[in-house]
Amino acid sequence: MNLKEFFEEFFNMSRYVALGSLDGILAVMGVTLTASGVAGLGGAEIPNYLIGITGLSGGIAIAMSNAFGSFIGERAEEMRSMRELEKKMIMEEGKLDDTLIHKQAKRRIYMSMFTHGFSSFIGSFVPVTAFLVIADRITATIVTLILCFIALIILGIYLGRVSRESLFKTSIEIVVIGIFIMVVSFVMGGG
Repeated sequence: MNLKEFFEEFFNMSRYVALGSLDGILAVMGVTLTASGVAGLGGAEIPNYLIGITGLSGGIAIAMSNAFGSFIGERAEEMRSMRELEKKMIMEEGKLDDTLIHKQAKRRIYMSMFTHGFSSFIGSFVPVTAFLVIADRITATIVTLILCFIALIILGIYLGRVSRESLFKTSIEIVVIGIFIMVVSFVMGGG
């Protein structure tokens, strides 16, 4: 597979790009904002970079969980489909193993694993970047929110294009989800 084919297949797995990116951005935004709020309670002097590292560690955990979850789920679906195909073709179970059909199924399994995990990992950098480079807590929080909402709008545009629905409507839906998670995180963090 050349690089062009790889990227085409990556973006053809739009559900995993969407799921992973949303998980990375929103879950890590929640962790980061909660950690920021908790760190501000009682005058605790926790440096912003530690909040960023906390969020990033959550992002890595989400990325790994999503990757392996996709592997397990997709493998189950692909193998079920192969067994059903064997049954329809009146073949003994396992006869399609090591055939082109099986190799294509394995490729889809590994591609879904990579796409879901990688998208989660990349998405997790959006909410932590400001905390890693900006020392002022309020400024880092504001920049984080701005970056997250920009990323959510871009993701909404991408999903609107993929689904051939309204780019505006899809972006607004995703931003509303982000606002809801932000509010919950703010309340959890002692806001």
